[in-house]
Amino acid sequence: MAHHLAGDDDDEGGGAAGRLLARLVFAAFLSMGVMVFSLSLYGEGWARSMGAGEGEGIEALRGLGMLGAGLLSVPIFLLLGVPLLEAVVRMRRWLSSEALILLGVLASLTISFWNMARGEGHVYFETASFVLVLVTLGRWLEASAKEKASAQLRALLPTRVDPVARLVGDGEESIDPGEVRPGDRIRARPGEVVPVDGVVIEGRALVDASPLTGEAEPRPVGPGDEVVAGSIPTDGSLVLEVTAVGRDRILARVDELLAESLRGRGRLARVADRFAAVLLPFVLAACAGTVAWHWSAEGPERALLAGLSVVLIACPCALGIATPLALWLAMGEAWRRGALVRGAEVLEDLARAKHIWLDKTGTLTEGELDVIAVELLAAGRELGEAGVIALAATLEEGSEHPVGRAIRRHSRKSRGACAPGHRIEEFRVLAGRGVEGRVDGRDVRLTRFDGEAGNAAGSGPTRVLLEVDGTPHAIFSLRSRPRPEAERVLAELRSLGFEPRVLTGDGPGPAALLAAELGVEVRASCSPEDKRDVVSAPGTIFVGDGWNDSPALAAASVGISVEGGVGRSLERASVNLLRPGLDALPELIRLARRASGIARWNLAWASAYNAIGLALAIQGKLTPVVAAAIMVVSSTVVVLQARRVLEARPQSGSFQKGAG
Repeated sequence: MAHHLAGDDDDEGGGAAGRLLARLVFAAFLSMGVMVFSLSLYGEGWARSMGAGEGEGIEALRGLGMLGAGLLSVPIFLLLGVPLLEAVVRMRRWLSSEALILLGVLASLTISFWNMARGEGHVYFETASFVLVLVTLGRWLEASAKEKASAQLRALLPTRVDPVARLVGDGEESIDPGEVRPGDRIRARPGEVVPVDGVVIEGRALVDASPLTGEAEPRPVGPGDEVVAGSIPTDGSLVLEVTAVGRDRILARVDELLAESLRGRGRLARVADRFAAVLLPFVLAACAGTVAWHWSAEGPERALLAGLSVVLIACPCALGIATPLALWLAMGEAWRRGALVRGAEVLEDLARAKHIWLDKTGTLTEGELDVIAVELLAAGRELGEAGVIALAATLEEGSEHPVGRAIRRHSRKSRGACAPGHRIEEFRVLAGRGVEGRVDGRDVRLTRFDGEAGNAAGSGPTRVLLEVDGTPHAIFSLRSRPRPEAERVLAELRSLGFEPRVLTGDGPGPAALLAAELGVEVRASCSPEDKRDVVSAPGTIFVGDGWNDSPALAAASVGISVEGGVGRSLERASVNLLRPGLDALPELIRLARRASGIARWNLAWASAYNAIGLALAIQGKLTPVVAAAIMVVSSTVVVLQARRVLEARPQSGSFQKGAG
């Protein structure tokens, strides 16, 4: 029955907290019997009301009460005391609070059985039984809170594994996911969990990536788009070329980071640990002094009970979960909302941060450049706009630079495709300047254009010059658009007390254009080393897209990688935003501040409770049962207060709880 009430069955897993609860339920049931038998020992009036009469009848009923309470106390000790004793012996914690509690319980039982055998004196079976029940209840609250916090994080990772359809020749074969290798082509059908990272080479579908990103809505993918392990196609079949398997998958790395995060304690938790370590010797001394004082004044039995009360009230159960629980719950909440936080210490750093810098391209602006204008020069008018666009697009055909991709995309929009007949030879990259090559036998070059002083130093888009056989033909103007939510997010960061600023490798022109558009300070022409040096000041947050921002992400107090950079900077960043946009950023800071504040409140509460309770116990004003009950109440307060972290509701429109 206790096993069933605890819900500790094979299907549900149970865990340490579930097994502890099963023993606790049965022991609590037996302790009720101990209390019933103990009622007969509290006064003769109750005995007379039961018709026991006088003299021998009362003594007989009193003996029966002692015997019943004593017999029921034995299985309670076996259920709850022995596991506690085994833990003390296994960990050799001879001078721990658990060892002192056991010593007090065993002393109470020994005195009780001795007095029962003598037929005189008091017995303390109900004290020993209820102390064990209440102490175990406190341990269960702690174990349950830790397990739930861990489970809430891990439950969001997909665990289902489907067979994989690998394409072989004109057919396909069903294989185990462990047999898939990078470079294989696999088919992902609707409803199947993709077990690997890959790139779509055929098909289009809406993909549910909520297990990793927390996005409530599936996102469309097509040829060229990346799909990560754990994603589920919802309405179409996809053919993927595998890019990562096993431990190299983003999902596997996320799982490792979650485990690493849960192992970390955080600064506040380490403060609590040090406080508990200092508290124990003081409690030992206080217990010894209390026993000696009350022994001389009230006798050994009262001295023993007073000493047991001191140990119980100073039990560091609440102190042990005061700070980590709030931070663990906040990590789980951040993960559900699309942010992977690498440990409790990161949340504490977020809460204390005073400065924030953001990267420009790919972070505050869209990751891709767009051609916004093509200016024909005198020599280029003969070819016309379509001709110079076709030449530039052909030259950039093999380039993966953002400028090259933008020009090719603009060519497809304006013509549908590059002009036929163009052939490129001797393609070369001019490091930091542009590209050149021979197109249909003519020397063609595209380079950054800083020819006008106004454009070089003032506000304006990125400009590149097209030269054919050494003669300027056209100037392409390009710019990256600010993200739709950028202005709103910057305003929210200011409301949180930050003055957000931007670092970019772009020239002064594009930097000044962004500064005017968003009303933010922008520092231009920054190398990766420059960014690293700027953000390395204490209390600084840096938000980047994880490519050339890796040094800055690692150097900042908190490095935050936006969606799209997760595959490249998962290990460098302290936080990874797993869904598109920046809306999660201000809400994450609010969550960190709330969790850190609650953790500090819990630490202060647990410390004050221990100090006040200890003073009362030393004076003999608390019985062991009352001290144990107060200990349980304190742990309950800490748990309930920690769960207030989950009451925070997002203010940004896009930061909504996802399907994950």
